[in-house]
Amino acid sequence: MTVDRRAFLAWLGTGALGAAASAFPASDAEAAGNVTVLTHATLIDGTDAPPTRDATIVLAGDRIAAVGRGVAAPAVVGVRVVDLRGKFVIPGLWDAHAHSSTLKRTFPPLHLVNGVTSIRDMDGRPETHDVARAIARGELAGPRMVIASEILDGGNSFVDVHRRVGTLAEVRDAVRDAAAVHAGLVKVYSFMSPEIHAAIAAEAHRHGLPYGGHVPIQLPVQEVLARGQHSVEHMYAFHASTSERRDEFYARLAGLPADTGTWPGALAELDQAAVASHNAAMTQDLAGRFTACRAWHVPTLAVLSRMSSPPRELPHDPVLQGLADRYLPRSIRQEWLDMATGWPEWPPERIAREAAYFEAELQLVGELATAGAPVAAGTDSGYLYTFPGFATHDELELLVRAGLSPHRALQAATRDAARCAGRPRSGTIVAGQDADLVVLDADPLAEITNSRRVHAVVSRGTYLGPPERQRILADVERAAHEDVTPGTGTPGAHCCLRRIG
Repeated sequence: MTVDRRAFLAWLGTGALGAAASAFPASDAEAAGNVTVLTHATLIDGTDAPPTRDATIVLAGDRIAAVGRGVAAPAVVGVRVVDLRGKFVIPGLWDAHAHSSTLKRTFPPLHLVNGVTSIRDMDGRPETHDVARAIARGELAGPRMVIASEILDGGNSFVDVHRRVGTLAEVRDAVRDAAAVHAGLVKVYSFMSPEIHAAIAAEAHRHGLPYGGHVPIQLPVQEVLARGQHSVEHMYAFHASTSERRDEFYARLAGLPADTGTWPGALAELDQAAVASHNAAMTQDLAGRFTACRAWHVPTLAVLSRMSSPPRELPHDPVLQGLADRYLPRSIRQEWLDMATGWPEWPPERIAREAAYFEAELQLVGELATAGAPVAAGTDSGYLYTFPGFATHDELELLVRAGLSPHRALQAATRDAARCAGRPRSGTIVAGQDADLVVLDADPLAEITNSRRVHAVVSRGTYLGPPERQRILADVERAAHEDVTPGTGTPGAHCCLRRIG
């Protein structure tokens, strides 16, 4: 028997799909608008629960209304039912460290079609907020966005950041401006004094804003955690901070002139030298400090894997160049090519050294995660052949290679990244959560590379099946080939930390 939509919602409100369904009353579902029912899927819900076979997921508007097992929903006029027999459903993925969302016709939709339904854009500017609002209004295809402040660095920073803060007054103004635009966090960079970092910490706390980003070069990771930094991005200073020679290394850094071009090479040299004196007990201690401080590590292995490769070889990688030719705006394609070919050739010993160091970085990420350090998946997408959306699947594979289980890696890119971003209503598939999901053709817990086998994406409750995803990709490809604008200066200054010499 076919029932009407109102009767269906009343059935939902009875808790027919389990006790959790009653947490989302039928009256809320009625107000929410469109209703979609996903049936017969294997559900990997992002929590610590095992997979659920033959799951039913009810989406009402922008919310997950109910989740149950083996329940046949009544046939309803006006309610879309999608049979996902043989498919696997995971929460929408996060990229907790992304850039260049202002490339609105290409980068945001590339996230979305790859199942990345939310990002933290770590380079906030007015245009970034404009893009986020257009996505929320349905005018652009793209993920939900948490947007950082402008990148803040020391007053004499030698890199091209958007805002330099060298005095307490400049710090106050910068953090006040971040609060005024409702930034999701204050973004800190590498080349600021410990005093300016402390001032940012105090001012961010006064405004109720988290702050995160790089470790200022003169500070070990332990110190930035003690000061309250919410997230620590990349792997800079992690080996120096867990070395038996840590105090010696930081005394040497303190003796260098501040805010000069000597800093990046010095830190890269010390970090690589520190691998030989790595201390397991200090790693355990650092993991405990992350947990005690409720801070997050965002290792961005995807971009570090690019940085460990000879730059001039990147344009000759057939997979990377294929993506660039299809989906990169012409201006960015040329910009990345110029960046890659602008570095000198790496001699064989440099190639071997960088490859070995990247393996050490992977090992350290795994040790920290095993010891309990909270990990959120971010990629630094937008930098040199680190493609939005695609890079998140690279990150998942690298996290597993580092030693995380496929389940833990998925949580890093769903539930845990959402928590890192301050969005607890995202990242799991339970009643009341945001209606962001990914439908996969194969089991990612059996093999993490199956995360790439995206069949459909649900974003804000809208089901984007194979035809819709192909249409979005075609739109991206068309936009990329129509672009004739000059380069936009995609982020990359921080990568000088590894590319000096």
